[in-house]
Amino acid sequence: MKIALIADLHGNLPATQAVAADIEKRGADAIWCLGDMVGKGPSSVETFDWALENCSVILRGNWDEGIAFRQFAENDQYYYDQLGEARMKKLGELPLEHHAWLSGRHVRLIHGRPIMPQLQGTYEPEQDLAWLFDPDFDTVGYGDIHHAGLRALHRGRLLFSLGSVGNSIRLPMAQYAMLSCRPGREKADFDLQFIYLNYDAERAVRHARQSPGMPHRQAYIQEVTTGVYGRAFNQAAEK
Repeated sequence: MKIALIADLHGNLPATQAVAADIEKRGADAIWCLGDMVGKGPSSVETFDWALENCSVILRGNWDEGIAFRQFAENDQYYYDQLGEARMKKLGELPLEHHAWLSGRHVRLIHGRPIMPQLQGTYEPEQDLAWLFDPDFDTVGYGDIHHAGLRALHRGRLLFSLGSVGNSIRLPMAQYAMLSCRPGREKADFDLQFIYLNYDAERAVRHARQSPGMPHRQAYIQEVTTGVYGRAFNQAAEK
């Protein structure tokens, strides 16, 4: 079985379309989305609707939750107006976790936050990551940190982060992972491949420039073109 694992689409339609085409080309049997379909980019409606139509598992990320429950800044009215009440209700009802037995491994999938009180990277001290595996998981995967990582821990445990489809940091490419495995508790190969795709980032920039009222526009453009986190930009200049 081949499962495409995606996260952090963040309203970037060209990146989402590139990943969707690549997933189809590689013949995935299922797509599991670990959250944050919306926010940041200008096309939250399109990326969220695509996930609803194509993903058999969809988790709620921190941006999904923040927008659904109106937890963020006042200028996020832009996203509320785009999505409308029905989509925001669906966002707020999405589950926070998905658990599965795959190739004999007990897998826990989350977005990151809001399950993580504070975002943790795969490189942090092992004792600080141990809680993620409680009570009996041996594999944990998540998104949220917007760059991919894989780490083998003691006692046969695996920790991985997916990278971001639409808002990758460090490497400005559309990122996702393909998991080849066997469903169930029988031990088998567990093959996790990280995939990095070029996509039409200039089209993503055009979408942002053509979207009236988009908050933090220049920060988003910096992120999709350079991979450098942009929210430290002069906010007054972005409005």
